[in-house]
Amino acid sequence: MALVEPAQMPVTFEEVAVYFTEGQGALLDPSQRALYRDVMQENYETVTSLGLPIPRPDLIDRLEAGEEPWVPDLPPSKETKISRGTHTAQAMTPAWILSLPQQVMRQ
Repeated sequence: MALVEPAQMPVTFEEVAVYFTEGQGALLDPSQRALYRDVMQENYETVTSLGLPIPRPDLIDRLEAGEEPWVPDLPPSKETKISRGTHTAQAMTPAWILSLPQQVMRQ
């Protein structure tokens, strides 16, 4: 039986990036913030290593400048359209955030 090659499409940074809101970012301890920073920078380096010309994301500029990378919290009633491949932490919350004790999540 022959193997079928999957269709290959260019990958963008936005397809592999995860964004946290200010409220979610406040729940991260310093080591988790450092891990997030390292992973996002590594994802950007990996995508750029593919040789595709992509604009430098604001997230990477903020991380390298030592600024907080969080996106603003949205009011609960406000709906937003998320472009293809862009993920917010609300849609893709890592397991280690979900495993935080509920007491920590409410602070």
